Amino acid sequence: MKKISLILFLVLNSLLVSCSSNDNDENITQDLLIGKWKRFKNETICSSGSESSEEYSACQQNGTITFKSDGTFVDEPYIFFNNNCEVDGVYNGSWEVIDGELFTKQNGNASSKKVDYFQISDNSLKIGSKSTPCDNESSDSIKYIEFIRF
Repeated sequence: MKKISLILFLVLNSLLVSCSSNDNDENITQDLLIGKWKRFKNETICSSGSESSEEYSACQQNGTITFKSDGTFVDEPYIFFNNNCEVDGVYNGSWEVIDGELFTKQNGNASSKKVDYFQISDNSLKIGSKSTPCDNESSDSIKYIEFIRF
């Protein structure tokens, strides 16, 4: 009986620890995301594992995305047009992290959408989506934007 009680205690304890760890990880992810991020480069990852990268121009690197603590974001991409570097629209919406996945909803859209590719560290944010196959493969590739903390 003591052995069964000990096993039950250990199982329940591990469940409680793992739940609290996930909650903590999610808070860390949200805390890391909050702030202003500068566009740095485009990346493509083919299903074969090959990667290609294209660094943004100096003008495009003026583009930012800001994730606010109230769960909203502002995306301001820049483009070089008619010999001028200018904002190419301002996009507002809301965001949330659920189970380590980023969900966004642009203002005017009815529902939020899970971001296909999401990685974050202290100074790097990668956000992307599935794209057409590359390297003559049949599986989707991933295209993402890498941001650096502003």
